[in-house]
Amino acid sequence: MKKYILILILLVFCQSWSQEWKSPEYQKKMFDEAKEHLKNLEYSSAAGVFQFVNELNPNNDLGKIAKIKSDSLKPIARIKLIESINGKWKLKETGSNWGFENYKDSLNDRILIINKNKFLFYDQNKITKELKLIKQEGIKFSKSMHESIYSYEFVFSDNQIWWFGINKNNGTLRQMNTGEETQLGRTEIVCGNAELIYIKVED
Repeated sequence: MKKYILILILLVFCQSWSQEWKSPEYQKKMFDEAKEHLKNLEYSSAAGVFQFVNELNPNNDLGKIAKIKSDSLKPIARIKLIESINGKWKLKETGSNWGFENYKDSLNDRILIINKNKFLFYDQNKITKELKLIKQEGIKFSKSMHESIYSYEFVFSDNQIWWFGINKNNGTLRQMNTGEETQLGRTEIVCGNAELIYIKVED
């Protein structure tokens, strides 16, 4: 009997939560949250929340306005992201959420140079400082069925998807493998993602 009472309570809770989630009040609350992100110049967050507002109800005025705002902000957010990671970076650590270790090579440093068009990966001789290009990747954003979530990840020529971002606390650059782009959309890595941590290098 207790089992059935628990199931009934869960069903009532889920129905109540679903109704609140789809309510006009909740949509307005999220719209105001998106505006706050925009006020703080957090373009990617603002674009994502505006898109969520549209998904809550794409047919009312608020949903339609949110869709326009999301579509207009997404290109700006992508430009800002590229600008934030531009520069010359030296690989410091490799690992995953299981742990990290310092990158060690007695002969070469691993260098990443990012500009508005490309990711350029080099080996740099520790003594001569000569750079040897290992590979290059064009700046290409990933697309998937869940584009509202994955709009700010990059896909490389081998179809691997990488997230790049700056740690605001220490200024390091983080590169994380999140999945692979496929004909059906994408795969997703949720644990043990390969990660690389870079420090900024001044020329």
